[in-house]
Amino acid sequence: MRTIIEFLLKVRNLVDEKYRSKELAYFFILIGTCLDNLNVSAAFSMTESLQKQFKASSSDATWVVSSYALTMGAFIILFGKLGDIYGLHRVFTMGLAVMSLMSLICAVITDNIIPLIIFRAFQGIAGASMIPSAVGLCGNYFHGPRLTSAINYLMLAFCASLGIGTILGGAFSLSSIGYRAFFYFSFAVSFVSSIALFFLVVPVERTEEHDKMSPKYLNYGGAVFLVGGLILIICGFTEAGERWNSPKVYVTIPVGAVIVLGVLLFENAYIRPYQRKHETMTNYRSNLVLLFPVEVIKISNFLPFLVGLTVNYAGFTALITSLLLFHEFVDGDSPIIASLKVFCTSAGIFLGALLYRPWMQRKFGSKILLIWSAAICLGTSIWITRIDHTNKNSFWIYEFVSQLLYGYGTNIFYQVYFLALLSETPLHLQGNVTGIFQTIGQIGKCLGTAIASSIIGALDSSKVYSKSYVQTRCVNALWFTVACFVVEFVMMLFSKNTKPGNKSTTKQENPDEQGGQAQEQA
Repeated sequence: MRTIIEFLLKVRNLVDEKYRSKELAYFFILIGTCLDNLNVSAAFSMTESLQKQFKASSSDATWVVSSYALTMGAFIILFGKLGDIYGLHRVFTMGLAVMSLMSLICAVITDNIIPLIIFRAFQGIAGASMIPSAVGLCGNYFHGPRLTSAINYLMLAFCASLGIGTILGGAFSLSSIGYRAFFYFSFAVSFVSSIALFFLVVPVERTEEHDKMSPKYLNYGGAVFLVGGLILIICGFTEAGERWNSPKVYVTIPVGAVIVLGVLLFENAYIRPYQRKHETMTNYRSNLVLLFPVEVIKISNFLPFLVGLTVNYAGFTALITSLLLFHEFVDGDSPIIASLKVFCTSAGIFLGALLYRPWMQRKFGSKILLIWSAAICLGTSIWITRIDHTNKNSFWIYEFVSQLLYGYGTNIFYQVYFLALLSETPLHLQGNVTGIFQTIGQIGKCLGTAIASSIIGALDSSKVYSKSYVQTRCVNALWFTVACFVVEFVMMLFSKNTKPGNKSTTKQENPDEQGGQAQEQA
């Protein structure tokens, strides 16, 4: 193994240091981040192609989406911590390489949908290694005003790619090889990007705190229980989309929650007090590297962000799910046309990222921006509930501008959230803390999908439904979106007014520091 590592390092060092830069590396990191969301959203519009290819039920085809989300949500915290220990650049590059391999395997599976579901789960694990690492690399690479610009690009990669994914999934499904075309596309892009990053990535600068985190002292037992508990929670919410009164729902969710809470209490009620009391000792407990660092609750507006992130993801997912089904089953649109109509939300996020300026938070403070963001999302989601299939201009009157404004408001929330997260989290915990918040977001996403799906009910494309019936169901699900943003609005009213200053703006970045330690730390 050591010989292989030495050989890889020699090959990597064939590229001169002068050709490596944080900006170039970040470009490929953003491409990889886009691919993660593309793999999630494309599967939504590939469901029909999957059913035809494998002659599978809609439930089995849905698990191609769910298995990816299941493992990604369960492993994010663990890989965030591993990124901090081994190096965010290493974990991201390896995850991207594994994702390319899984995409290729998914593309060649043609006979049985079960192997596809399994390898999509492995692909989700690769995605879990990339998301917290990408955010952490953003915070490690850039500081001050450049951090805000980097967050802008990160926002586009995270959110705008969701809308593009549904379009690509539908478009590739129409090809001669169906859904497999998208996986070949994903393989090609991720493979090229992983090779580029292998040679060009700039290692994160290690601090003394990084060196204190030894892999052998990681809370591996807690990690196993944490992953298991999260799998139960996310699996329960996934099953809840069909029915809530199943043991797969009302047993798995509480049990999973108890397991996760147990890990949290073990670390913070037992291990952390022990470590404070025995600072000079060098036994296993005193050196144990924890999965839930106390620094996470020290972030400004921790509770508003925690609740806001959950309901924001839930509301967003419910909105997209409801509108896609409305356009397909009420308007009779193809998956591509339905995806194009819903893409207005992603376009709004893109527009918001272009219009957002760092001076806004410095001038108005975070509380005003967070309240303004929640108010926009709440108002536009209420207006969208007025969609009416009897009005031929319904999309243009109730959705087009509303979705654009909704995306704009969503962008503001994430601009403030990411800036607080990256500027107030110590560099040696960026991956870990990001993983914790992203896990909350994934649970919110599963919750939104479950509630929206259970309200709308199972819709089969082979059957004919009354337009009024489907519209009523979709509108009822949209009112859940409204409820999510009511909660977010209330939470933002209780947020603290902060302005970026200390860590986000005063830390200076050496322009010549573009990986001088790359060979040493690779």
